[in-house]
Amino acid sequence: METTFGTELRNRLWELFYELPVFQEQVLFALREATTAGDMSWLFPTLALALLYFGIGLLGLRFVNNWARNQFAHFFKDEPKDVSEKLSFLWFRGFMQAIATGVAFVIATLLAYLTNDSGGAELTTQLAVISIGSSVVLVHYIFYNLSGLDVPEYRALPMNDEQARGFYRDFTFLISFGIATVQICFWLGDIGVHSQSYKLILLIGTTIIVVATSALVIYRSRKIRVFLRSLSKEDKPGPLLEVISRIWHLLVIFYVLAAWAKVSVSLLMGWPTGIALALSPFFWAYLSLAVYGLLLIVIERIFAKLEQQHEQVEDIAESVLQADRKSLKALCIKGARIIVSVVFLGIVLRAWGLDPLAEDGMVVEFFDILIVLFFAYMVYEAIKITIDNKIADELGDVTEPEPGDEGGGASAASRLATLLPMFRNALLFTVLVISGMIVLSEMGVDVAPLFAGAGVVGLAVGFGAQTLIRDIFSGAFFLIDDAFRKGEYIDLGTVKGTVERISIRSLQLRHHLGALHTIPFGEILHLTNYSRDWVMMKLTLRVTYDTDVEKVRKLIKKLGQQLLEHPEVGASFLQPLKSQGVYKMEDSAMILRVKFMTKPGEQFVARKLVYSQIRELFAKEGIKFAHREVTVRLAGDDGKNIDADNLSEEDKKAIAGAVLPPDENTPATSKT
Repeated sequence: METTFGTELRNRLWELFYELPVFQEQVLFALREATTAGDMSWLFPTLALALLYFGIGLLGLRFVNNWARNQFAHFFKDEPKDVSEKLSFLWFRGFMQAIATGVAFVIATLLAYLTNDSGGAELTTQLAVISIGSSVVLVHYIFYNLSGLDVPEYRALPMNDEQARGFYRDFTFLISFGIATVQICFWLGDIGVHSQSYKLILLIGTTIIVVATSALVIYRSRKIRVFLRSLSKEDKPGPLLEVISRIWHLLVIFYVLAAWAKVSVSLLMGWPTGIALALSPFFWAYLSLAVYGLLLIVIERIFAKLEQQHEQVEDIAESVLQADRKSLKALCIKGARIIVSVVFLGIVLRAWGLDPLAEDGMVVEFFDILIVLFFAYMVYEAIKITIDNKIADELGDVTEPEPGDEGGGASAASRLATLLPMFRNALLFTVLVISGMIVLSEMGVDVAPLFAGAGVVGLAVGFGAQTLIRDIFSGAFFLIDDAFRKGEYIDLGTVKGTVERISIRSLQLRHHLGALHTIPFGEILHLTNYSRDWVMMKLTLRVTYDTDVEKVRKLIKKLGQQLLEHPEVGASFLQPLKSQGVYKMEDSAMILRVKFMTKPGEQFVARKLVYSQIRELFAKEGIKFAHREVTVRLAGDDGKNIDADNLSEEDKKAIAGAVLPPDENTPATSKT
């Protein structure tokens, strides 16, 4: 079969080449025989009349443009404040310019019909000229709007003036040249050129378009690469954008070559040609951009109204709601971009004969899978954004502790903020599983055995992973009991730290010195939470035996009342500083104890202040702190005491050093 097709294709190609010597004569013959005059005298007056009619049509175009400019001048602003205003202006102006072009085409066409009652080649020629002129004007308006040459502040694409001029010039020339070439080929066919010569004309015309497109793409490849990289909002473009920027010219050349090959084979074999196959992506790409711009306008307007309702941000919840709207708006914009891209891809595939709307086929299944993945992605992102913003709302204004500080601070997270991450993960996992099952079903995989197999596997896991089950159930009950929350400081006996992450089977504790501990829930025998309600701090003071304990009690009580009014630490105290009297008696000191109650995590800052204030207060009141003392008895050989005044300095230093504890580098106060 392949040999027969190849042979037939080759034979028809040779037949076309045999037509080359008489190609020019065939075209001239068709032009001469197009009218009853039998010569070509009709051609140039007809072309002149067509240009005159189109010129009159351009007067109508100018009138419509001037009317629209005066009527809707309020749309234009010197400094548009957002994307919505930019796109609204460009979209409306492009819409009015398209109407004006249509008016010019209608006027010129009516004049052509009114002056050619009999029709024939004259009318066909005039209509071809008018159609080419209208197409060129429309292409000019399209790329003039996209490049924003006259209104740089409304430029939709991130280009400077030089890039905009190059973009407008290159694409206007390329698309206009392609349209004009195709329409000239059609015109020659309409006036009666021989079928073989007509095929040759189409083949030459499409070849010229492919060569011109490839040459322009290669010439502009580097500048377009820089432009594509600039589309990224980050300093460095993402991997996908980076790859596209490097191979975009190869993709375009491959497409136009494939389109040219398909059109050429169709011409030779007598199949429907689809002659505009190479040009249709440009048209549909612009139409897709217009639709995408319209969707952006709608999205921007909807969220702008929501912003107007909440202009005054007064608390954390409102700021989180604002972030939620911002994230959802970004998701809607991304969804609109995906929808437009998929529709554009479907239209291009349909031009190739692969109809996504057919009842069955691989392309239909592919698009069904794309639709499922799109909705799964949108639901996934919507759940993630909503729950993440709710978590941020529940966390409140979190203050990160300084590295190295003791833990124990109260968590700003509510109980809901602790449970929401796991709830979010469960929902996202459910979305992934369901979408995966639907995709497999669309691919023809029977998912019923998968569910049965999942049940068997789950039963096997239940018997073989008892530790895992124990961890999961233990964690569930810990969370139900509200034993801890994210951000709280807990002690598990062997390790302690701040709860940093909670998963379905374990939690992670960050020690205040930096170590990160991961503990399965099933390994927790007991749990101490240092971040709930209040903390009682008790401090010991060593004073001399001649200290007036009652005086100290009154001074501490007065100091406690003063600390409650401290501008920085006063709000941390839940109960003021109090004296508990004598706690213990030692041989060299009397031990007093004081206590105070603070909010969790704030006891350490309060302790520093309390120690500092007590030291200053005792110094002012003459209360002395007791130092540890060692009494040394010196006895001679006869057992009698030796007078220390009779000892030399060397003997005193030796005796003092002998009473120091091991590894002690500071001298002790000795009493002999």
